Amino acid sequence: MIFLDEKMKEWIGVCVAGAIFLFLMFGLFSCLNEHDVKQRKWNEENPVEAAKKNCYSKVRGSRPACWSEADWIVYCERVQCKQ
Repeated sequence: MIFLDEKMKEWIGVCVAGAIFLFLMFGLFSCLNEHDVKQRKWNEENPVEAAKKNCYSKVRGSRPACWSEADWIVYCERVQCKQ
């Protein structure tokens, strides 16, 4: 009888630990998902600002959304606006 009580306590402890772990994992996923939804909505509402947030490297900075005023002047002189 004592052996069964000890085994039962072990299983209850394992089940409680598993339940806590699952609760924490689902909670974390929920928070991350909510942040992702808000970020996507903001990106849709502010496409220019969203594009500028991705200008953190030289390769990504080569996109027109990342250009400075000086970059546009050079572009107009060399390519688009030549007359």
